[in-house]
Amino acid sequence: MSWRERLFAVRSAAETPPKESTKRRSARSASFVKFVLLNLFAFANVASAHFEDGPSLSSVVSQNSISVVTVAGVFIILLILFAVVRTEPSEIFKGVIFFLIALAALGATLYLSASTVYLNMKSESGGPVHWHADFRIFNCAQEVFLQKPKGLSNRIGRTDLHEHGDGRIHIEGVVVERKYFSLREFFEAIGGTLEAGELAFPSEDNFEWMVNGQKCPDGKPARIQAFLYKTEGKIIRQEKLDNFMDYVPSPHSQVPPGDCLILEFGEEKEKTENICNFTQIAINNGDYSYEK
Repeated sequence: MSWRERLFAVRSAAETPPKESTKRRSARSASFVKFVLLNLFAFANVASAHFEDGPSLSSVVSQNSISVVTVAGVFIILLILFAVVRTEPSEIFKGVIFFLIALAALGATLYLSASTVYLNMKSESGGPVHWHADFRIFNCAQEVFLQKPKGLSNRIGRTDLHEHGDGRIHIEGVVVERKYFSLREFFEAIGGTLEAGELAFPSEDNFEWMVNGQKCPDGKPARIQAFLYKTEGKIIRQEKLDNFMDYVPSPHSQVPPGDCLILEFGEEKEKTENICNFTQIAINNGDYSYEK
């Protein structure tokens, strides 16, 4: 080799940056994966801490599903960002990134599918339902209404048990156990409470609070009472509910034949003259007959 060729080789070696060894790249990739997994674990704990565990299995699974999808999405975004800023990625690196992205997407999909099948198998309803029951509330003969829903969801209450400002209880989703969709659960879901001698909830004007023994403006002691208009075939009958806290709406999407529930705080009586609008319309139209 001539002296010119040797000089050119030396200059080329000096100008060419040393290539990163495979071991060093692998170590950096492994460190990044550990970093992402640690952040992923921390994010999952933070996300789960911000969800209030609902009493029903369907609520818990729904909340967990949101967590899984959110965490998977953040994980995939981090991987994509890391791949974009990486200069001269090796084929091994590309393969690892692709594998992790596919694993996150597949894991989230499998969880959603498995949780849906599991809920349907465990539920008393045998799958998702959409039940309705109308209601009206009277405080010392004055009708009161729940607070108006706000936000994009346009509802107050849980995802599977709520009200849309329409005077109607909505049960939407999988009913694993009917007891988690009782009238007591409904008032708890909207920010109130219902017990044998107490009813409280946020209304349009203030926070309504009724307790057995309180007196109405007429000076008479009042009690919380519940009256149910229930259909049997084409006949609607009214009954007074004793254990109304545990009442669960009938499995109907339309009202009627869905229930009409009247809650009254006033002088004790056996029947009410109040009735839900759609139930009254159905009786007036002759679709149903009212048996007094």
